Amino acid sequence: MKKILNIAHRGFTRDFSDNTLESFQAALDLEVDGIELDVQETADGEFIVYHDDAINGKPIDEVKYESLRGVLVQGKYKLPTLRETLKLLGGNTGLLIELKQVRSLEKLLTIFRAHTTAERVAIISFNSELISNLARLAPDIMRAVITGEPVVKPSQITQATRSSAIGVSCSHLTSELVSQAHAENITVFVWGCADKASVRRALQFDIDGIISDYPDVVKDYLNK
Repeated sequence: MKKILNIAHRGFTRDFSDNTLESFQAALDLEVDGIELDVQETADGEFIVYHDDAINGKPIDEVKYESLRGVLVQGKYKLPTLRETLKLLGGNTGLLIELKQVRSLEKLLTIFRAHTTAERVAIISFNSELISNLARLAPDIMRAVITGEPVVKPSQITQATRSSAIGVSCSHLTSELVSQAHAENITVFVWGCADKASVRRALQFDIDGIISDYPDVVKDYLNK
């Protein structure tokens, strides 16, 4: 049986807030195959690990990092920078980096290469333009477009963005899609499985990796 990569969505968030160093450490302790995390860029070109485009009502791309230093996620977790996150994770696990509002791709790649290797990283985004630009700047790093829409022809997405993988939502996952993608040498990641039952259902397909809030469930299933 082919190995399905068990990727912890924003870390292992059962006991800790997502996208925090604590949730990432919990995922490492679970020995997942990879960790997905979100990257935002501040107005002064610092990269932080955070999902939403705004913090406390302020758009992240309009504020300087200095004003975010004291922000605590859920009132108790430090808001991690990308550098801090990569120091913890870069040499220890695979990384699925989702780019949110990011402008300075060359600077971002410099940080990546200082803390990890291309073999450990895949960069993903809903923004197809970012993925296309990365193809020019970092052809050695795996890239994938994520979509929440039904995918009819996966090769149209990968050819348009010069990528080799797609991120398909759990609700649009079909065996036909996976078969077609694999026939075209396209890697299939699945995301957005809302509960444990949908995670188990997705694992019955010939997918390459699953990004979920239930990496413990995935681990138990795959170890059967």
